[in-house]
Amino acid sequence: MSAVLEAAGLGKRYRRTWALKDCNLAVPRGRIAALVGPNGAGKTTLLHLAVGLLAPTTGSIRVLDQAPGDPELLARVGFVAQDTPLYRDFTAAELLTMGGKLNRRFDQPLARGRLERHGVPLDRRVGGLSGGQRAQVALALALAKRPHCCCWTSRWPASTRWPAASSSRR
Repeated sequence: MSAVLEAAGLGKRYRRTWALKDCNLAVPRGRIAALVGPNGAGKTTLLHLAVGLLAPTTGSIRVLDQAPGDPELLARVGFVAQDTPLYRDFTAAELLTMGGKLNRRFDQPLARGRLERHGVPLDRRVGGLSGGQRAQVALALALAKRPHCCCWTSRWPASTRWPAASSSRR
């Protein structure tokens, strides 16, 4: 069994405070896994370590058998941060165009279809969308990369439908 995400003795410390300590984890490929815990448990820190936004203080982490932050790996990982950072002055359609230009593999029909199914207006500026609609735009952008691994640190609307495992891998 090969793990999509693997951590061994992983820890991240900020001065004297541990945000994550002695984390051991293996998430098998082809699975959807959720990190559940109270505020301050280290869930977001773990995912930031997984995508290379933070460096570990102790231990190691591998994603798809590679070190986080490797440029080849970034093309295979979808990530959405907690505040769903999007350019608020862009329309959803403009963000999809930008996603296609910034990513070698970008499934424009998948992203557009997803937003249309969820009633997200493509011609409206993202800043004028509801929080749930913005989350759907961010998720559509991440999934359109056809990632082998997708990490997010947000609460998703109840209407979120996950693609079948076979359709999210290539």
